[in-house]
Amino acid sequence: MADAPDQEAADPHAARDSHGDAAELAKSGPDTGGKAASARKSSPIGGVIGFILALGAGFFIGQWLNNRGKDDVEIAAGPRYRVALRGNEPSKGPEDALVTVIEFADYQCPYCARAAGPLDEVAASYDDEVRVLYKHYPLPGHAKAGPAARAAWAALQQGKFWELHAWLFGKNAELDQLDAKVAELGLDRARFLADMVGEDATRELDEDLLAGGRLGVSGTPVFFVNGHRYVGAMSASQWRGIIAAELDEAERLVDAGTAPAQVYDAILRDALETEVRAPAEPRAGEPDPRQVYRVELGDAPPLGPADALVTVVVFSDFQCPYCARVAPIVHQLVAQAPDVRVVLRNLPLAKHARARDAARAALAAGRQGKYWEMHDKLFAVQDRLADADMTELAGELGLDRDRFAADFADSTLEQTLERDVADAARLGVTGTPAAFVNGRFISGAQPIASFEALIANARDGAKALVDAGTPPDRVYETLMQTALATPAATAGGS
Repeated sequence: MADAPDQEAADPHAARDSHGDAAELAKSGPDTGGKAASARKSSPIGGVIGFILALGAGFFIGQWLNNRGKDDVEIAAGPRYRVALRGNEPSKGPEDALVTVIEFADYQCPYCARAAGPLDEVAASYDDEVRVLYKHYPLPGHAKAGPAARAAWAALQQGKFWELHAWLFGKNAELDQLDAKVAELGLDRARFLADMVGEDATRELDEDLLAGGRLGVSGTPVFFVNGHRYVGAMSASQWRGIIAAELDEAERLVDAGTAPAQVYDAILRDALETEVRAPAEPRAGEPDPRQVYRVELGDAPPLGPADALVTVVVFSDFQCPYCARVAPIVHQLVAQAPDVRVVLRNLPLAKHARARDAARAALAAGRQGKYWEMHDKLFAVQDRLADADMTELAGELGLDRDRFAADFADSTLEQTLERDVADAARLGVTGTPAAFVNGRFISGAQPIASFEALIANARDGAKALVDAGTPPDRVYETLMQTALATPAATAGGS
């Protein structure tokens, strides 16, 4: 797919276009998580780390600014963005600082490690005028980054975030010596382990991913300085220039009567809360986001009501890390909107040896009413799916194992998968994840805000049909009657 980052390609020759030019991005600075992680070493804490859920949420590989090796930096003059904050993020500096720097980073990202020192040095030199907040953004290609983020979060609960934070960057997220570090910091080990794998860590790290995804964060590091976005590792000299420019503007507000504690909100008064990017021009044979396509619903049970006004069909692969990011988003879409349903279609990529078995397992579980439970389970164990026993997973969900084994072996499930794969090919879908919202295409692991924008547009069209007399449970069928069967053979659509 053209310009469809955060998506795995079925055709290895299409990988460059599906991810952006990964090789060039690796040279330029910010990390998009393209390298495969090395195997984890065993340690006393390793047994806990092995069960940590793969983190996902939203998100794109962009074009990155390369400021390395330069002392000058272009001071941002574009829009400001408001980063969603909980209020309990790790922070350095006073709450009434005139300049707020919010960093999205990944402990396995070498550019993030390079960025940490210069920012710390410059922020400390400004006394009480600068505060730094940290948001976790573990990239899907970095297997060690998620567990490392959880370790840092657990340390935060005992007041030792920054100490472990620096150590994790120094170790490139390797956790084989984490036991010794926990003891060195004087942390309560039992509490640390419980916090590391707890639901609170999952929720808050997911919130960080969503916060970044809404603003188009797709690689690391990314910084928002009083709302202005800067991408990539920067030198101390560059940071001084950026902070000096923001201080000038903040001091003008203070001189005009704004209290220092109110400066950040005043500066962000008209800030953007999301970034929704315009779709790229499709190439020949690829689905055009401006068109409506006839997308069959397949055999998997839907998530959401049968009379939903908006239907989201997602083509997915259980071993695709980008699909893991979309997995929690589909639940959110249905939970927050009673007129939305989600249908999953399977597109197991050839390079993923267990993706087809995983798809069969979900369909077999669906025959016992546990399709979505198995869907979530499979993504939860994605990092060890290569060795997973599907019958064991079924047992963990309380399914009848004998019946599951029989259903798993049923050849009709293979026929279902073949129909899914054939429909994906008909629609020009070559990578995962790929979704259609009432027939309109959206490619890659995009943030929830991108889905919400398409859903809002689709809802308006669906309501118009209902107002004209179409029953709600016939809306999708009606839309499909006039939808295109295949993408145009020439670029640009028709």
